[in-house]
Order: sequence, then structure tokens, then C-alpha cells
Amino acid sequence: MKNQNMFDLLLPLSPEQLNNLKQLKSTCTNIQNACLSGDFWKIANQTSNAKSLKKNELNDNDQIISIISAAQTGNVKSLSERLHEYFNKNNRKNRLLNAIDYKFHNIKDEKILILIILTQGKSEIPEEALSLYNFIMSRNSPNLNNLYYSIFVLRDISCNLFCQEGKNFSKRFKELGSNSLLNRCDSDIECENNYNKCSRNLLKNINNKEMILQPSFSYLKKAAKSILSTSYYTKKNPATAVVLTNQKITGRNSIKDVHHIEIDISNLNINYVPGDAIGIWYKNNTNLIKNILELLSIKTFDKIKIKNNIITIFDALQNNFELTTNTKNIVKNYANFTKNTILKNIASHDADLQQYIIHTPLIKMITDYPSKLSSEQLISLLCPLTPRLYSISSSQAAIHDEVHITVGVVQKLISGCSYSGGASGYLAQSLKSNSIIKIFIETNNNFRLPINQNIPIIMIGSGTGIAPFRSFMQQRDNDNSKGKNWIFFGNPNFTEDFLYQTEWQQYIKKGLITNMHLAWSQDQEHKVYIQDRIRENGKEIWSWIEEGAQIYVCGNAYKMAKDVEKALLDIISENNKLNIENSYEFLKNLRLNKRYQRNVY
Repeated sequence: MKNQNMFDLLLPLSPEQLNNLKQLKSTCTNIQNACLSGDFWKIANQTSNAKSLKKNELNDNDQIISIISAAQTGNVKSLSERLHEYFNKNNRKNRLLNAIDYKFHNIKDEKILILIILTQGKSEIPEEALSLYNFIMSRNSPNLNNLYYSIFVLRDISCNLFCQEGKNFSKRFKELGSNSLLNRCDSDIECENNYNKCSRNLLKNINNKEMILQPSFSYLKKAAKSILSTSYYTKKNPATAVVLTNQKITGRNSIKDVHHIEIDISNLNINYVPGDAIGIWYKNNTNLIKNILELLSIKTFDKIKIKNNIITIFDALQNNFELTTNTKNIVKNYANFTKNTILKNIASHDADLQQYIIHTPLIKMITDYPSKLSSEQLISLLCPLTPRLYSISSSQAAIHDEVHITVGVVQKLISGCSYSGGASGYLAQSLKSNSIIKIFIETNNNFRLPINQNIPIIMIGSGTGIAPFRSFMQQRDNDNSKGKNWIFFGNPNFTEDFLYQTEWQQYIKKGLITNMHLAWSQDQEHKVYIQDRIRENGKEIWSWIEEGAQIYVCGNAYKMAKDVEKALLDIISENNKLNIENSYEFLKNLRLNKRYQRNVY
């Protein structure tokens, strides 16, 4: 007894039960112990604790009332504010939120939610509620079994369908498992009496409703993540994830094909922060494989040995080898296999060979000079397939169980034929909702937001180089950061290529984005690029640098990044009265102090 732990003595367990518990604990990991702890707590709460709770007892943390106002002007705003005050006067803890600011992914953690919405025109959803509406109506919407809700719907006189979108909201909430606190309150916009009646009944039902709500166990997930700060998944051991959304975000007349892709990571131990990249193992295009095999007179079901496994040549080409990258060695070896004099001549002159591989994809070379090869000869030509990295365009703190990427399809037009990149073509053109994808997180500690949230930042990106800055803004919005934010963005056309336009507009409206300067290279006779906008704002950029701003550049390394750096050097030289050599030294010091960070490719 002397050696027994005092805590053991206090446990209401028999010696046999105590021994069994100790044996179980000794075989469990930290995560398993955390989950068992939560499970035991849940069982206890469902029995003895549930009996002791009074019928209308509400937990302050779990049962705060969220009032979402789907308009920031007029009657909806007024009604929302009045309901907020009404609950305050009756000692009901609540918060009033604008629908446009509401982080709708958090709805799964809500306990009581009241939506006040105005329908107008042809029963159109107001601008402020579009994101929430689209999320709730999508296949990605979460289970809402723990949610109690009520909907107030006001109808504008121009609305043809009486409160239809309010009815749609209500129907969808029920489909997702929610419980209604009150029959939907539909009303003309000026109907005061109906509002008073609904608000009284709503409060009465909240007070009287039997809400022995189970506590949220989301903290267990967070605890597990803190225990395992790094992902299980690596390049060699990727995670199997599911695609939620694949949407083209450039216009139909754009010369670019850019897609926004959302991936579900809810059941995976994956953590990331703004600035990180995602690695993706892609599959080669089926038609491309068939064309190559046909041109080389190889049957698709021919067997070949890959890493001690016997598989078909088709499967090998789809999953194991690069088919869109041409190299000097490929050209030389193919010339030797085929004994083609034209290719041999190209291969014998290094300058010609270099230009040839830049402008001639593998399939183009084989199409121009077909031959008969064995499966083994073909495999010996090719490079192993490697995953592609894409900058993450989301903040996990803001969207939780998803990771977003922005993919521009690599396209080449050669002799009238269009050729797509292997990974970008696969991601944009082959993946649909519910497609399976192999992923891992690639940490990038050299592209990070400042720890001090008051530090101003300048973000410079062209095309899909805007991706990490979307994650930056989501993070700063989530953290309520006070630091100023300035974005420079460039693309060919305003109407076709303004990626994430509505999101930037919302951030500007909220005051999160201080400045945003845009460069559309094709919208006027003379081309305008990002570096031009930077030079135009040189004095203000310099003042931000003097304030301690950090500068971020993301995009093409060979053109944009070089031109931007030259513009920055000119600004430093002009405003700090330095020669070019000292300007380089100044920029070098910014880089060393993490105040000039680049993510270029």
C-alpha cells in the first residue's frame, strides 16, 4: 500500500479494474490515450451527467447563439441588431455576424444558429450570403446533427418567389440533420408584428428546449495534431485523398486554363501553414499512352518488370515514367534505337539539341519519327515519374479540413497541335469530384508570414503566383492581423484572368487589403506588367520598406521574378541614394533578414 500512487487510491475502481486499466494504458500511444479519455468522458456524460442536467441548462461555451445577418444595410441589418439586443437583455449569450465575414466552414461547430436573410429580384440570394449558401448546398457540406437553427426570411417587394431561398436554406439544414427551433419566419420586409411574434417564440423555445447537447470532441483532433506536429505522409508514403471541387477560374476566352482545386484531408493527419506546397503524384494521360504505344508498335498488355513487380507496359507508363518531358539523353538514345539520321544529326550538335528538346515534346518526336521498339527499349529511354509541387492557396486555420491549390495547365502549341503538361493536364482535365489523389505536404520555411502580425507585407505575383497570397490573406483574416497588406497582381486580361476577384474585393471592402495594384498586359496597346506598377508606386513601396515591410514574390523565375527584382533595386537606389552595387547589398540584407522572400519556378 505504501508504494501505491495516491491518485490510484482515489479512483473508484477495484484492484482488478485498476490493473486492467494500467495494462491498457501501457500499450497505447498518446493519441490513443487521448481518444480513450474522451470516449470515457462521453460515456459518463451520456449517463450520470445527463441525468443531473436541468432541462434548459445551457453551456456558455457550447451553446452561444450565432446570429448571421445576410445584409449590412436596411431592414435585415436593423432586425439582426434588434434580435442581438433582445437576447442580451434576456441574458442569452450571443454574437452578431455579417454573412460575408462568417467563416462558413465553422458551421459544423455551431450549436444554435439564427439566419436572417433578404430575398430579392427572382428570389436571389444576397451577395453577402452567397458563399454560405453555396457551401451549404454543395456536396461538401458537413453533417449538422448538433445544430439547432432558425431562419428569418424577409421578402423584398421585387421578389417574384415568396422567400424561396429561405425555404431552400431550411430544407437543406434539415437534410444535413439540423433541428429546427422554430418554424421558418417568412415575412414581407415591413412586417413588424410578425418579427415581434417570431422573436418572442424563438427565445421561449431556446429557454424551454431540452438541449442536453454533447460537448464537441474537436479538441481531441487538435490535441492529436499538436502531439504529431509533422505529417505521417511523405513523398515515398503519400496520403490517399479525395478531390472535392475542380473548377476552372479563367474566362472562356482566356488564353490560360487555370483551375481551383479543393482536396478533402478531414480523415488524414496532414498539417500545413501558408507558404507550404503540396506534392502530387499524377497519372499520365490514357490517350497519350495509347498513342505512344501504337506509334512504337507495342501492345498495351505486354508485361514488363518494374521494381520486382510484373505489370503491363500500359500501367508502367501511366504510373512510373515521365511522358511529357524530353531530354538530351532521350533524343540521343531514341536516335540510336531507330537509326534515324535526322535525329542523329540533331543529337550531334549540342545547341540544336538544346533547342529541339525545348520545343519538341516526347510524343511529337515519336510522331515525327515512329519506329518499332520493344517495351524494354521504351522503358530504358524514359525518366522515372516524379511528383509535382504546387503552392497551397488556402490557410488550414481558416478552412480546416481542406487544402486548396491553383493549377495553370501547361500548354504548348506546336505545328498546330496542342500539348498539355503531365501533372497540370491530369489535375485540371482528368480529376473530378470524388476522384482519388496521392498527396503529401512539402514544408517551405523560406516563405512564411511574419510572426509579428503588425508587420506590413507586400505580395507580388503573376498568374498562378497569386496562390500563396490567397493563403496569406485567409490566415491574416483568421488571425485578425493588424498589419497592412499590399498586393501586386498581373495577368493578360481583366475580364478573363482576374483570379479570385470576388475574394480580393471582399478583403478590400473589409479593409484587410490596404492597396492592390493590377497589371493587365493585353488590355491596352502598350503592354503593362507588374514591374511597371511597382515602379509607379516606388516612393510608397520605399516608405513601407522603411516601416519594416516584408516583400514576397511568387511566379515565373526566368522572366517575372527577374524583372520585379530589377524594379525593386531601382526603387532602393533612387530612394536610398545608393549605387547599384550597394542596392544589391541592401536587398541581400533584406533577404537575409527574411524581409525579401521568393517562391519562384
